[in-house]
Amino acid sequence: MIKITTLTSLSTLPTTTTLQEQVESILTEPFYDEAGTQQAWDELQCELWFLTSINELNAVVDDDIELLKRALTYTEFEDDLDYGASISLSIVEDSGKGLYLLMPKTLRTELHQHFSISDE
Repeated sequence: MIKITTLTSLSTLPTTTTLQEQVESILTEPFYDEAGTQQAWDELQCELWFLTSINELNAVVDDDIELLKRALTYTEFEDDLDYGASISLSIVEDSGKGLYLLMPKTLRTELHQHFSISDE
C-alpha cells in the first residue's frame, strides 16, 4: 500500500500517466487548482491510499486497517477510472479528514467481502 499526502507525489504511483492525470483531475476539481487542493489536504490531513492486492494488508498496522474499514463502509463518492481502477472518498474522522482509496474495482469488491461490508 502506498500513501500519498501531496499532489506532487501522484507521479510516483506505479500507474500509467493517463490514470495519474485522471486521479489528479478528480482530486483538484472541488478546489479549482493544485494549490487550493494541497491547502485543503494539509488542513484536513487528507491522504490517498493506493492498493493493488489484498496481500498488502499483511504489512498494514491495525490503526490503518480500521481506517480502511471505515473508508470502505462510509464511502461519500466513488468514480470508475480507466484500466479497471476506481477511486473513492470517505470522511474518516470528525475533523473532516478525507481518505481517498485508489485500487482495482475487483479489489474493492474483495475487500468488502474480506471485511464483511455490505455494498448498499
